[in-house]
This record gives sequence, C-alpha cells and structure tokens, in this order.
Amino acid sequence: MPRNKEFNYTEKLEAARNLFWEKGYHATSMHDLVDAMKLNRSSIYDTYGNKHDLFLKCLKDYTIFKENQYLRASMAQNKGIETLEYIIRDVVEQTLTDNKACLTVKTIFEVVPTDPEAQKLLLKSGESLQAILEKTILQAQADGDINSKSPSTVIARYILSSFSSFWSHYNLTQNKKEVMEMVDFLIEQIRK
Repeated sequence: MPRNKEFNYTEKLEAARNLFWEKGYHATSMHDLVDAMKLNRSSIYDTYGNKHDLFLKCLKDYTIFKENQYLRASMAQNKGIETLEYIIRDVVEQTLTDNKACLTVKTIFEVVPTDPEAQKLLLKSGESLQAILEKTILQAQADGDINSKSPSTVIARYILSSFSSFWSHYNLTQNKKEVMEMVDFLIEQIRK
C-alpha cells in the first residue's frame, strides 16, 4: 500500500521555485534541491520528477502567479488608462520589492535557448499576459486616453519587454527613483 505524502506539495514546490529563482536552473543541483525542499531525493523524484520536470512545474506555478497578479491589477481601476498604469506600477513595484528578477526573464535568457518545453510554456504565458494588457489598452484607446495609432498588440509587447529593462537598470544601479522615472516615461509615451 502506498504511503501518504507527509508534506505540503505547494510549499515544497515554492521552496524549489525560490531556489531556481535565486541560483538559476543550471547552478541548482539536486543536492541543493534536497536541502531547500527538506525532502529526500526519492520523494522529489516520486512527486515532482527529475530536476527538469521539477523546474517546469515551478515555472508553470510562477506563470500562474504572474497571470493572477496581472488579472488582480486589471480589476483594481475602472478606467482603461488607470488600469494600465496600475498594472505597470504594480508589476514593477513587486519586482523591486522582491529584489529578484522575474523568473520568466531569467528563464528566457538562461534556459529557453536550449529548452523547447520551457519556451512553449513561457510563450503561452506571455500570450495570456499580453491579452490582459491588450484589453486595457483597447479600452484606453476607446476612451481617448491613448492617442497612439499603434496596434494594442505592439503596445502590449512593448510594455512587457520594458519590464526586463527596468529590472536590468535596477540591478545595476539599485536606484528605485530612476526606475520609477523610467516607468513614468513609459506611461507618458503610451499616452501619446
């Protein structure tokens, strides 16, 4: 008769995710995962699979977290442009508060070039995030608050790509004021 799991699946997954987030995929060993998750190797393999399977589960969990963050932020305001500004500021503020690069951004640079499964997962998540932004952009354009004739898809992709630039600047300078000035500039450009 199989034994019942005596640990919280989600808590252990979060411990692994935080380790991958901190060290990166390649620098994280199974020994590191055993220590961080406080599980033996066989429990990890039996429950989560090998290191790559575990990483993909962590990445999927993180993409769901980000999609929920965007959705919550998108419901915080009534007007399209206010919603868009709130989403942008919320995402940047959390990144700076956590003082961690977005796990998605780290994975894009470290893992995606050689891992089609991670790429597929992140492309799907990116489409979801882009759709949330596009909806608010279309509303702001309809309200006359965004005067740009650029398609909402281009504006949404521009916003998403700006997030990694903000983190990069902060990582180099540790200057939150400068990053928030860049956020203000991004919003100003979107309104044009």
